[in-house]
Amino acid sequence: MTMKPLIILAGIIMLMSSSAYATQLGNVKGKKIVTLQNSVGTSIAKFNSNSPLEKFDGNSQSLQGSFTLNADNLEQSIGKISFPVRSMKTGLSKRDDHMYGKDWLDAQNHPNIEFELKRLSSISIKKSDNTGIEFSAIAEGMCSVKGIAKPAKAKLFVKYVLESETTRKRSPGDLVMIDADFSVSLKDYNVLGRGDIIGSKVGESIDLDIKLFGSTSN
Repeated sequence: MTMKPLIILAGIIMLMSSSAYATQLGNVKGKKIVTLQNSVGTSIAKFNSNSPLEKFDGNSQSLQGSFTLNADNLEQSIGKISFPVRSMKTGLSKRDDHMYGKDWLDAQNHPNIEFELKRLSSISIKKSDNTGIEFSAIAEGMCSVKGIAKPAKAKLFVKYVLESETTRKRSPGDLVMIDADFSVSLKDYNVLGRGDIIGSKVGESIDLDIKLFGSTSN
C-alpha cells in the first residue's frame, strides 16, 4: 500500500474514533446558542469564604454571556460567562469596598471576572425523553480574575428542556438551566490582601456555586 492510501485510511480511523466518543444531546441536532435570559430565571454566582476567624458569603446577580452547546458532540461545546466585580455583594459595604480595591480584586483596572468554556468532558446523560435531556459534565476552560487567566474546571449539572406550549410562557426557544461548582485559589490570581488576612479572616480558596438560566431564542 502506498503512502497516500495510508494517510487516507488514518484520517478515516481518526474521524471514526472521534465520532465514537462524541456524546449527543438526545434527539437535538446542530449547534444551539444559549443566551442568559432573566425571563427564564435569575442567574446568580454565589461565593463562600471559610477561614479560622471568619466566614462570609456573597453573590452577584449580574451575570451575562452565552454558550454554544454542540448537540452532535457535546464535548465541543464552548462559551463565555462573566460578571462585574462591583456587582459582588457580601452584605457589608465596608467589606465590599475592600474587596473591590487594588490589594484584592482591583475592580478599577480589572472590572470583570470571566469563565471561558473550552470543552466539556466526563459527560454522563442522566435523563433523555421527549421533554428534554439532563446530564452532568466537567467544564474545562479558562478563569480570568484580576487580569490573570488560569486553566479551571467546574462540575456541571445541565437541564435542557425542549420548547413547548408550557415553556413558551417563560421564554421562546429551548430552556437551559445549569448548576456549576468550582473553587478559586486567591494566590493563583495574585489576590494577596493585606498582612496575613488571607488564611485567617479570608479563605485561601473561594468556593463558587453558579446557577445559569438561558434559552435558545435570539
